[in-house]
Amino acid sequence: MVKRTKLVNDVVDLIPILHLISVESYRKVYNALLEKWWTLNELKENFGEGYMDTLKILKQAGMLEVRWRMPSDPGGKPEKEYHVSYTHINASFYVSFSELNKVLDVVFMPEDELEKYVQMMIKEIEAGRMSVAHICKSLNLDSLFVRAIAKRSLRLMLKGQIVEIAKDEEI
Repeated sequence: MVKRTKLVNDVVDLIPILHLISVESYRKVYNALLEKWWTLNELKENFGEGYMDTLKILKQAGMLEVRWRMPSDPGGKPEKEYHVSYTHINASFYVSFSELNKVLDVVFMPEDELEKYVQMMIKEIEAGRMSVAHICKSLNLDSLFVRAIAKRSLRLMLKGQIVEIAKDEEI
């Protein structure tokens, strides 16, 4: 296994990583992907339906590696296979304990509470207010909190200071 290090320069970039290791079903898939390459069918057979969210989180975090597996029989179709591309993390950011607490609150937030904030943010985005500053002002929320919600949700995408609705892309 190649050892590669993920550089994290912003505390909100830790959210997908912490979310992965805090949910047992995600952690099982993540650990399996650390060990070897898996196809979608192999993941589904071994882990059930929850594997797809793990792949989406890894992709959103920029930690998913994809390649094609050639079939063993000459008439078969190639399949995509997946692997975790980083085995280590190097975090370099300065954050207060109160800000770190906000980030951890979002990481461990129940799904129903997270969904409430996501819905409010989606309404703002659909109204044309996509910047973090506009969303914060409209919803009376903290900037770090808005960015953290966008990083945790699979329905939102944080691009710098812009929050967008995530496209349903192929993994």
